[in-house]
Amino acid sequence: MNSFTGFWDGLGSDKFFLILGSVFFVAHVVLLIYRCVLLVRKPEREKNKEGVSVIITCSNKAELLKENLPAYLEQDYPSYEVIIVDECSEDETQDVLADFQKVYPHLKTTRIFPGTKFRRTKKIAIHIGVLAATHDVLLFAEIDGKPESKHWIQSMQSYFGKDTAVVLGYANYPEMKGNAVRRYFHFLRFWETLFMVHGGTCVMGNAYNMGYRKKYYLEKRGFSGNTQEFIGYESEMVKVLASEGAVKVVKDKEARIVIADDGREAWKDDCSYYYTTKRRWPGSALALSHVDFVIETLLYVLLFYFVIFNVLHKYFVIPVLLTFLTDVIVTNICLKHLGLKKLFLTSLTVNVFGFVYKGYYSICSIFTGKKWR
Repeated sequence: MNSFTGFWDGLGSDKFFLILGSVFFVAHVVLLIYRCVLLVRKPEREKNKEGVSVIITCSNKAELLKENLPAYLEQDYPSYEVIIVDECSEDETQDVLADFQKVYPHLKTTRIFPGTKFRRTKKIAIHIGVLAATHDVLLFAEIDGKPESKHWIQSMQSYFGKDTAVVLGYANYPEMKGNAVRRYFHFLRFWETLFMVHGGTCVMGNAYNMGYRKKYYLEKRGFSGNTQEFIGYESEMVKVLASEGAVKVVKDKEARIVIADDGREAWKDDCSYYYTTKRRWPGSALALSHVDFVIETLLYVLLFYFVIFNVLHKYFVIPVLLTFLTDVIVTNICLKHLGLKKLFLTSLTVNVFGFVYKGYYSICSIFTGKKWR
């Protein structure tokens, strides 16, 4: 007891910094565990089975239609339709769709013809698809992705209650050599979305796997205020429709989408779009998104202070290891829950050097973000 008293008195004014560092450490651990609980807990599902309209827009993707469209058309669900909106394609898209329609009567198609004078057609294509939809529950996907299960529609629809406005699903790259970092960062975005939704901040969409109600879209007049920008075609609806009802995030295995791995350029565009969109978030959303990073950064700043000024330098490694191990253990529990295998080493790397990845792509997006406006 006397030794502790002597140690405590010897700290002098640094007592405050030690207490502050302890608070930051506890806050970081509590927040990390809270986010983990959000991911692993089982949400409640709805029992009603409403009709569903699946809407996919595409441009010059004939080969991907051949490869991925059957996964949407062969879902195990009693009442649904698939609507393909062709955005000015000049390849074999129309021929491919015509062949599919001969086999699948629940496939509907419409088209924006080449030569239109629109600067961007993505939001217009989505609007056309919504107007063509028969059902109130709308699911949206991209043709360069496909469901892992024939129960994708059933699983996504089961989260649409009477008070549900938006449902956000999970999508990620396949497990293959060379894309571990991409898979890990997509996991982090999904985890971030889940945390922010539960924090009452809804600013992120998921173009590969999401849904909302047609009636709310029409009440809010869709994209009428902004049709000529590509950016925001998914996130704008989440922000607007969140005021109409609940936003739910789906973690079920049956509701997952696999994204085609199109190489480094596609990944750069993915990051560019994400960080360009993020710069449009309100301050409250940015604060919630970065709260854990800020707490952890302040913790490490205090730890380095102890080393530089020769205070508690002998014990420096203990809180660093505790923080690092807590991050890795909790993160890998979440990875396992989502079925993301072989990412342990990637999680170690990103926990150490993740700020380099994020900083690089964030800065790059400043120069490449114009393509989305």
